[in-house]
Amino acid sequence: MDSGVRCVRISHVGAYSGPRSHAAALRRGIVPILKTIFNPWEEVRIGTPSLVEKIETPWVVMGQIEHFYHNPVYPRGRSPEEFASLNGFLFPEGHKYECYGWSDDWCEFFDMGKEWFGTGCWSVYDMDEGEFTLLYVSDTD
Repeated sequence: MDSGVRCVRISHVGAYSGPRSHAAALRRGIVPILKTIFNPWEEVRIGTPSLVEKIETPWVVMGQIEHFYHNPVYPRGRSPEEFASLNGFLFPEGHKYECYGWSDDWCEFFDMGKEWFGTGCWSVYDMDEGEFTLLYVSDTD
């Protein structure tokens, strides 16, 4: 997304167990992001995500990240239509979803954003596709 918002989509493996499955997916999904940010020899702490809230729909989640998308540290001039298209691509209508908001204290990835422009962490499980869409924000310059 190139806006401080990072998105990872991963397939679910094993029996689905609500928030526990989301937390495991978040831990697994953040590793590729960490590899692009931190040096390979740096040890980065990945703890256990803490649940903050259950969110009704993925469109509410997208409403929470919309500010970060349209107002990155280095502006890109994105349009509302672009955001709506991304929203439709990630979360097709007619699917059944389970969504959660998470704390920002479980991984060092969020530390820089806490000091600068903000953080956020959300997980959305598409029950029809068996896939997680994970959204991480730690916006800094």
